[in-house]
Amino acid sequence: MFGRRRAVPEDRSRLGGWLLALPALVFTALLLALPLGRTLLEGGVNFGIWRDPYFLGRLGWTLLQATGTAVLALLLGAPLAYLLSRYDWPGKGLFLRLLLLPFVTPTLVAVLGLSALAGPHGWLTLLLGLDLSETPALLLWGNLFFNLPVMIRLAYGGFSRVSPGLLGAARTLGAGRWRAALDVALPLALPGLAAGFVLVFLYSALSFGLPLALGGEAYATLEVEIYTLTALQLRLSEASALIVGQLALTLAATWLYTRLGQGGVGVAAAGLPRPRGGALWALLFLCALTVLLCFAPLLAVALRGLLGHGGLTLLYWRGLLQDEQTPLLLGNTLRFGLMAVTGATLLGGLYALGAWLARSRLLDLVSLLPLMVSPVSLAVGYLLAYPELAATLPMLIAAYVLLALPLVVRSLLPALRALPPRLLEAARTLGASPLGAWRTVTLPLVRPALRGGAALALATVLGEFGATLVLTRPEWATLSTGLYERLGRPGERNLGEACALATLLLLLSVTAFTVLDGGEGEVT
Repeated sequence: MFGRRRAVPEDRSRLGGWLLALPALVFTALLLALPLGRTLLEGGVNFGIWRDPYFLGRLGWTLLQATGTAVLALLLGAPLAYLLSRYDWPGKGLFLRLLLLPFVTPTLVAVLGLSALAGPHGWLTLLLGLDLSETPALLLWGNLFFNLPVMIRLAYGGFSRVSPGLLGAARTLGAGRWRAALDVALPLALPGLAAGFVLVFLYSALSFGLPLALGGEAYATLEVEIYTLTALQLRLSEASALIVGQLALTLAATWLYTRLGQGGVGVAAAGLPRPRGGALWALLFLCALTVLLCFAPLLAVALRGLLGHGGLTLLYWRGLLQDEQTPLLLGNTLRFGLMAVTGATLLGGLYALGAWLARSRLLDLVSLLPLMVSPVSLAVGYLLAYPELAATLPMLIAAYVLLALPLVVRSLLPALRALPPRLLEAARTLGASPLGAWRTVTLPLVRPALRGGAALALATVLGEFGATLVLTRPEWATLSTGLYERLGRPGERNLGEACALATLLLLLSVTAFTVLDGGEGEVT
């Protein structure tokens, strides 16, 4: 009897959670499930395409480059994350915060930076003869540019939760510094490392802009083939088979990710020692390698927009600022981004609160669905499912909201789950209503995470490219589409103005993220 009485409030809480999540669930059904289903039904699903050696090769390459990126990110990121969690040094906090910069960098900016470094006329090519264009190495570098910081932050969260006392006890029993790390810290941080591995694999397998711009025909991934079959060749039955295969793969990986749990950024222990000896040299080497992989392309873009044949010049910036289209591009980018992040924050906030109250792993999995489906496939699905809304601004903004929604949820949900379980009960005992307890207790505690998720969403939407390429109209051109157009024009001046525009887009994304972020923005 008593068990039943206690179960009633819990059942009501779970029901209330599902009701709170319902608006986002309906939105996801209308903007993801229905368009995707419409795409699959339009021409049927021609599974015979999987007998074609060419597409089997594209599947194999997609898996290989995603797995290779995840392995490299783990090998580089896990040791650095461990050292960051065990030692303190001036600038560590700034370094951890700057690691979010590549994640909010628009894809085309990264493409320009990598090409300026290791392309046919890149600086590494001119100085060292290292031309990585038309090789898989440049694509892997691009994947690491975006995903190595994700691995480092997730692994840092896992290692930060390992008590220094456990490592001290292992050292007391005779274990060396690295033996203690392998035997004690590594097993305890393993779920976070495995979650980071899966997440990097997913991001790399579903990447569109990088393989489209850097892979070429020889190293096209499934995502690029889906774009080619749908948007360019209208071979929907073959594209549907690729979408189904890709969706099955990513569903399995996403389910595994939600089972492993998330690392996030943990709380650093107080009184950490300064690194010395081998630890210091290892830390310096890994930090320098991370800076080279993740920040050198950004510096290359900024410098390329200021360098002409005669040295430093403002010619490209003047041309960009004098272009009558630039204010339109900037205004559209800001306007669309703010509209999208407002919708994503509202829907994502309700969804995260609902998933927290419902304690449902199914809701946890559904929150990641927009990250698992090709934006290009969805954009084509919108044209098929909602022809009357084709080439309308509400459809474009809705696509942006769908892409931003998971970032808000994944930032807010761990913060809600970290709340002391008795906190709201104490507020209710003191006479607060359920809404009052949420407003006065819960919201202030999770507001930094909510702001961080909104910041990530805004910075990501500002540089979004895949859906925009299909759904946009000339009068809705954004900085990303303007950059893409300049890259398609020949000539030194167009390239220089493209780099200047890329720098402007990067500065806009970083500024928006910095202003909106409350210090808790993280990728989980």
